[in-house]
Amino acid sequence: MEKQEFKDIWLPLSDGFYRVACSILGTEQDARDALQDLYIRLWNMRDTIGKVRSPAAYGARMIRNICMDRLRTRNTGLNAESIDEISQFGNMEQEPASDKIMIEKEMLCVLKKAVAALPVLQKTVFEMKFFRQMGYDEIVRHTGLSYVNVRVLASRARKAVESALKGFLY
Repeated sequence: MEKQEFKDIWLPLSDGFYRVACSILGTEQDARDALQDLYIRLWNMRDTIGKVRSPAAYGARMIRNICMDRLRTRNTGLNAESIDEISQFGNMEQEPASDKIMIEKEMLCVLKKAVAALPVLQKTVFEMKFFRQMGYDEIVRHTGLSYVNVRVLASRARKAVESALKGFLY
């Protein structure tokens, strides 16, 4: 494979690889470093890479493996509480430790994005109800909304977040 072909095939995929790395590692700097490692590995194998049938899938698998290696070698920053919260969504005990950590980090990222995407009132009620464990009466007192309105907002927010998590899990 010539240098021009390498650049034409692999560089347009860099945005997707970067997003994968960022979602796994959580920081832009770590994602950039992982992406750089990916391109170094690809460049080092440029003579044999012409046999790859699906560059996008091959590169995504490589960036995932690079990110998993990085997670194995550093402290993940997850505390015991967040791991316990995530593990209630499904039984992940069969997964190796590094895969479990990666899945949990990805799920936290999806959860944060789903909550951030909620309308302001839904987000406020959702956080009060499900993160702060406040009752409906207490939320009514804090927000000044009606009891029925609080219940509807909490229900809609919960359904939206569940839908985002189901999209992640399946």
